[in-house]
Amino acid sequence: MKLNFTLLFLFLFTFSVFAQNSKDPTLSLTAVASPSTPSITLNWTGDTTSTYFAIYKKAKNANLWDSITKVAKTVKTYQDLAVSVGKTYEYMVIKRTTKLEAVSYVLAGINMVLPVYRGKMILLLDKNYSIPLAAEIALLETDLRGDGWVVIRHDVNRTDAVTAVKQLVLNDFNADKQSVKAVYILGHVPVPYSGGFDLANFYPPDGHTDHVGAWPSDLYYGSMNESLWTDNTFNDATGSRVQNHNIPGDGKFDIPYLYPDTVTLQVGRVDLFNMPAFSLNDTLLTKQYLKKAHAFKMGINVGDKKGYISDNFGFMAGEAFASSGWRSITPMFGDSVFSIASNTFFSTLKTKSSQFVYGCGGGSYSSCGGIGTTSDFATDSLLYNFGMLFGSYFGDWDAQNNILRAPLASKGWALSNSWSGRPYNFYHQMAMGENLGYCILRSQNNYPTYTYNIYPKCVYISLMGDPSLRMNPVLPVTNIVLSRTPDKLKVTVQWTKSKDSLVTSYDIYRSPSKTAPFILVGAVGSGVFTFTDNGPYNGLNYFMVKAIKPETTKSGIYMNTSLGVMDTISAINSVGMLTSQSQAFSIYPNPAQNVLHLTCEFGNAAAYKIQFFDINGRVLMSEIWKNNAEELQVNISKLIPGVYFVKITNGLELIHTEKFVRM
Repeated sequence: MKLNFTLLFLFLFTFSVFAQNSKDPTLSLTAVASPSTPSITLNWTGDTTSTYFAIYKKAKNANLWDSITKVAKTVKTYQDLAVSVGKTYEYMVIKRTTKLEAVSYVLAGINMVLPVYRGKMILLLDKNYSIPLAAEIALLETDLRGDGWVVIRHDVNRTDAVTAVKQLVLNDFNADKQSVKAVYILGHVPVPYSGGFDLANFYPPDGHTDHVGAWPSDLYYGSMNESLWTDNTFNDATGSRVQNHNIPGDGKFDIPYLYPDTVTLQVGRVDLFNMPAFSLNDTLLTKQYLKKAHAFKMGINVGDKKGYISDNFGFMAGEAFASSGWRSITPMFGDSVFSIASNTFFSTLKTKSSQFVYGCGGGSYSSCGGIGTTSDFATDSLLYNFGMLFGSYFGDWDAQNNILRAPLASKGWALSNSWSGRPYNFYHQMAMGENLGYCILRSQNNYPTYTYNIYPKCVYISLMGDPSLRMNPVLPVTNIVLSRTPDKLKVTVQWTKSKDSLVTSYDIYRSPSKTAPFILVGAVGSGVFTFTDNGPYNGLNYFMVKAIKPETTKSGIYMNTSLGVMDTISAINSVGMLTSQSQAFSIYPNPAQNVLHLTCEFGNAAAYKIQFFDINGRVLMSEIWKNNAEELQVNISKLIPGVYFVKITNGLELIHTEKFVRM
């Protein structure tokens, strides 16, 4: 059966009478993945006040839940055997009682393989930074490329109309709707405002009568339905900030929420303009951010696998703002999520490192009660990477010295922030390798997938930070060197091994250009640091090497990848030689259970050698694909569930390499 929105909506309003603190409406939900079974075991908190626990499941990107089962109030675990290696599943567990109901989520999987190609990311760059930050922006583009993104860059003026900037996004999207996935806004790119927040119909989301009108709305750049964005109905100029005034024809949009439509593209912004509390100007603050973001991606200044939550609101009329912290962070770190007392946020995080934090309290544009101020962020260096803050006026992040942007401008490790509490934001998917942009997109489109308090799908839900960022960076390889044979028909790739002791293999990729996706051409074990490509492209070749390691979290296991390290070389491709970029070869199904099918679209002109490798580069099986057979069926039942590679060669020439999963 499907769980509909009404059930979730009703249970949220039982909190106010019975809950004691913001953790009460959540469950400490985690998952353990077992490749050998295969199975996913859910574990959560339980108590005798429960009537029962209801367990639901869905595909990762689905919106509605399938009911699995109900278990007694004394049960705190459930093993799901209806799972496959290489796939992810999302679970919801609800505690049913006569007094209180709680809910939590986990995205779980077994040896899930991260995508090689993530899609195209549009980089909207403040033209003021094009020259002074040229080196840092070039490195950013290289990092994005190394993580699977193809970058489309547009340098824009701060004075451009938001509609003109949006047209750039629309043009890119309409040219390639399948591939364009995200927008990274870097600098003071024109800020869209939207929202008919007033005192009669749609009260200001932070509850303040002087905060009516329009709020910043970056999801405008991710919404591909232009018909929604009108500027002819709302008329209110009573807000205390002139930027919030919204009258017909002023370039600010009418809509306060995006329903029933959805946001299409992931959007994140790094905008450190108008932050005079900091000693550096916005150009130097942006340079500082880009440097620390790159350092994190390279495995430097990575917080401990812990989370900290400072709740200075508790329960307020049925709302538990900090529950969004507990609900997101627990699936990342399990029991290593700690509550910290009021006014200890800075003193704690100056000495204790973590990857994710949450804080909330009564606020102003530049302060959060029980947490600190923008000036505190300008003074202190805190040791955390990702965060959420909630308080009055934070959602209006374009204001001078707004505290939502302050962590990004600080010298500390902070790389992201969002206003989570009305409605909740959800980041639990990061525990399985997802990026920030994916999580904020799911939060913006949350209707009715996850629980919320009020203001779902409102236009102000925004991400401050690089949307490509992921948790748990893998240390990359170094010193990549490319060489070729005298006839230029073969290219040898060499590298210095990753310093990450848990790396199990290296993947080698090739691309014909700076803007084309990379394809996998080979994989070797953790003790091998060279690979020869016998079928390079004719002309310039881009080669990339990534370190691979199994990442075990409190949500499951995924095959984590480092940033790819790249270099270029020219080569010659033999006429008529099929190489691994050819669409002639394919394998199915993937994941496979007992039999793997290999097909050749045109039939075979010669016998091929088929080899099967594990992630350590060991050859486990070999087959000969006889002449003129269009399909080869290989029994793989003797392989234990896991990730493998199939390599097709014609004599000494590499024809095709592909990764697959044995269920």
